[in-house]
Amino acid sequence: MSEIYMIDKQINGLLTVVKKMPLSRMGNPKYRVEINNEIFETETNASLGYEITNFDNKNVIAQVRFLKRGNVVFNVKGV
Repeated sequence: MSEIYMIDKQINGLLTVVKKMPLSRMGNPKYRVEINNEIFETETNASLGYEITNFDNKNVIAQVRFLKRGNVVFNVKGV
């Protein structure tokens, strides 16, 4: 990624799926989720879009990235 403002961080908390976003042009799912009252989206065409619903309403350890265009979650593990 070539974003100027990029900060990677690991956070712990309850993950809640907020909304299923439109499919990518390649047909892959994308979701908007909330972790610790912060909103994140799965990245376009990322495999996490297929498994993120398995963590709905569960405590997780998540790798997140704060970008100028929005916040993304790119890795999730159950606690």
